[in-house]
Amino acid sequence: MAIQAIIMAGGEGVRLRPLTLQMPKPLVPLLGEPVMGYALKLLKMHHFTEVAATLCYQPGKIRAAFGKGKDYGVKLHYYEERSPLGTAGSIRMVKDQIRDTFLVLSGDGLTDCDLTRAMAFHKEKKALATLVLKRVSIPLPYGVVLTDGDGHITRFIEKPTWSRVFSDLVNTGIYILEPEIFDYIPDTGTPDFGKDIFPALQAGGLPIYGFETTGYWCDVGDQKAYLAAQQAMLRGEVALPHASGVDENAQMDASAHLEGECLIGKGAVIGSGARIINSIIGENCVIGPGAVIENSCLWPRAAVQEKARIRGSVLCTGAVVRKEAEIQDGCALGMGAVAGANAQLCPGVKIWPRLKVASGAVAHRTLSSEDLSAPHWTHRGADCDTAEAACTLCAAYAKVTGARQVMVGGDGAGALQMLAAGSLAAAGIRVLQAGEMTETMMRVLVTALRLGGGVFVSGQLLHFLDDQGQPISARQMAAMDSCILRQDAPPAFSRPGQVIRFTGGEEIYLSRILPGENARPLWSPVAVFCDSARLRRMVLEGASRLGMKDIRCAPLGDMTLRNQETGFLLSETGEDVTVFLEDGPIPQEQKMLLLLSLCQKKHGALYDFSGVPRAAGRLSPLMPADSGEKCNWQRMITGDGLAAFFMICDALKRGPLPSLLEGLPETHIMMQDVPCRTRDKGRILHTICDHTDLPHTLGEGIRIEHEKGYATIVPDAHQGLVRITSESPDSEFARELCDFYLDQIRGITGEKNPLQQ
Repeated sequence: MAIQAIIMAGGEGVRLRPLTLQMPKPLVPLLGEPVMGYALKLLKMHHFTEVAATLCYQPGKIRAAFGKGKDYGVKLHYYEERSPLGTAGSIRMVKDQIRDTFLVLSGDGLTDCDLTRAMAFHKEKKALATLVLKRVSIPLPYGVVLTDGDGHITRFIEKPTWSRVFSDLVNTGIYILEPEIFDYIPDTGTPDFGKDIFPALQAGGLPIYGFETTGYWCDVGDQKAYLAAQQAMLRGEVALPHASGVDENAQMDASAHLEGECLIGKGAVIGSGARIINSIIGENCVIGPGAVIENSCLWPRAAVQEKARIRGSVLCTGAVVRKEAEIQDGCALGMGAVAGANAQLCPGVKIWPRLKVASGAVAHRTLSSEDLSAPHWTHRGADCDTAEAACTLCAAYAKVTGARQVMVGGDGAGALQMLAAGSLAAAGIRVLQAGEMTETMMRVLVTALRLGGGVFVSGQLLHFLDDQGQPISARQMAAMDSCILRQDAPPAFSRPGQVIRFTGGEEIYLSRILPGENARPLWSPVAVFCDSARLRRMVLEGASRLGMKDIRCAPLGDMTLRNQETGFLLSETGEDVTVFLEDGPIPQEQKMLLLLSLCQKKHGALYDFSGVPRAAGRLSPLMPADSGEKCNWQRMITGDGLAAFFMICDALKRGPLPSLLEGLPETHIMMQDVPCRTRDKGRILHTICDHTDLPHTLGEGIRIEHEKGYATIVPDAHQGLVRITSESPDSEFARELCDFYLDQIRGITGEKNPLQQ
């Protein structure tokens, strides 16, 4: 097989959103057919039959649409980029299949260029590269090219200002190349033909030419160009086969009226008195009585109810405009979006898929993915109120993480666990179904078994873990949201997965969290209180392995300590433990510092991650967090109540609790959540940053250093609030510091800003 032509079909089509949110740009329909289909038709007309397509964004949908190219009379081969490689970088993937002169063109542009003449020109000039050029009246968005009288390219100007428009010839993105071109394309990086490769060839004096096409060419880059290209096709300006006129299976009322160039698709229904002016009505669309549609395009199954008016806009598949609504120039409704009765969309407003403009409302701004109500993320995971939401989330998780093996479990047996396991298996993942367990146990097992992640089910919440057993990052959550919005997850069962029942989790978990056998007796007896029978059983099993004899384990109830016992209160989830003596619990800060001191003694190092008090730096220099074994051990001990319990019990064999606490640095931590509007989160951070003269660092929020402590201000990733944390050896100062920034934030979000007084 020798490839003759390469179609670059990796475009995401950001400027065409919401049209391209749920399909890649090469699949956007022109007169009912994907734009890339016209590129294939053009290649076939000029006898290019061995064709490669380079894919990146939603590649599966392009493969499904075109298959092996049989319907277009070509043999189509696919090459997939894991991440964008640049226009020149993408064709590196096809290098081994190139034997002779070959053609490169875009899968998201429309042209009827005479490729045969262009190829003859290239051969005549003995060029290394020939660029197809087109004269345009406004060349600002394109790469301008200057040539001499022989067609030799003398200069490139990428997206010039008006003061640098020295030519109206622009680069169309259609290239004829010799195989030697690969000698000038770097093996790594993301090189671009227009910005990198061609200017370098021209500067080096190599034979690079421009062929001016007189045929039609349009970069379907925005909605205005998208509508204009279709009108040009209907006017007969594009010499490629395409649909036209009224399909014989369309139903038009006798009083309906067509004006100008229109296309009415198969199964469309046009009601009485409706007026269609220079517009495309897709298959199975329904147009109500008295509706007026002008200079617009409706994708299949869109509906426009009675007396609604649409001008210069696009309605994607399944979009609905209810009666007497008005859609003005430049608007777009994404798939399944709705404009309510008597609603009005002002010029240029875009409505993202599935969103709705209320009846009678006037939409002045685009309604985007930020306005979607699902999924609802909490600090623990995603709230799934329907089976469909759970399946969609699991498919997105599989796509974003790329995990091959994942554990599924939960705090109780339930249908949602089975649904999550099945959804992940349908996405091609090997699923270890562990059944009832704690989330802390799953976190340990994910790392112990070297899994790609985990999904913990609690009620109707799905808690997604990464390959380190930690909750997935805010960035990954955002990527999942984007994946869901674009419907970018692979089709179910596109690759085989399986569900395997997993047992033995408790044994592995205990072997990981126990600090090691130590036969010495406890300095004082221990009492453990917990409502979870599973956790109480694991407490007793672990205590037996550690040789702990003086231990009492009981449900919550009478928590009175006996015989100088040290008390431990385990949370029902096992994530937290409170340590107390007869006179009450020890502060959480002291407990954390005790655990960190024990970690430091065991591994000789401490790591700085969220939740680690700055005072820990007085125990040992804090090292940056990583995913190594020592750092993971510290995360486990400080984030797993049962592991912390066993670690402290092991230390209690060396002395009583008060003696263990002696010598720990004193610190006090205060926390305060401040409600705010989502749009104010960034303003709060940059206003505080701009107005502080104190040393500060930017990372997860802002951390401001004071002489007697520090404060962090961190916007919550999921909720409308900002979290203040202050720490100081002086409890009064910690409180004052927290209150100070509380007042600052309230001032920033209120009518008066005290920082600007």
